[in-house]
Amino acid sequence: MTVEILGRTFTLKGSMPQDSLHAVAREVDAQLRELQQAFPTRPLSDLAILAALNLAYECLESKEDHQQLQTEIETRSKQLIQILEASDSSFLPGP
Repeated sequence: MTVEILGRTFTLKGSMPQDSLHAVAREVDAQLRELQQAFPTRPLSDLAILAALNLAYECLESKEDHQQLQTEIETRSKQLIQILEASDSSFLPGP
């Protein structure tokens, strides 16, 4: 499949669904265009590095957010299990 980034055509191959590849290419293109407007005199190689850093930072933030949510889910799940176990034992008939 082919994608266009900054007016250049690239042929991509991979196991990722085509919709996802197009979305990734659009995001890279948008990042580069934004940086090109902000820094019009910088060489494309500098802009590519800045875009890579921006995207890597966003990825790192997402991973950290995911880890935080996963930890929170595990904590809440344990609390709910404890509540359910405590309430379940209160319904057991006494001696």
